[in-house]
Amino acid sequence: MARTVRLSPEAEMKLTELASLMGQSKNSVIEMAVLELDARTIRRERVRRAFDRVRDRDADLLDRLSR
Repeated sequence: MARTVRLSPEAEMKLTELASLMGQSKNSVIEMAVLELDARTIRRERVRRAFDRVRDRDADLLDRLSR
């Protein structure tokens, strides 16, 4: 699917440098960045939910340990 992406001059320069360094097209670098950001966001949410479950489950223990 065709898409137009408008970048600031700084972001365009970074994209050009990354593409050159990686030996990839700018389009490929953008695609990798979007997929990586998606994976990080999903991981972060899973970790947050796991932490919330542990915090709720062990609230009494955590309270006793904090004293």
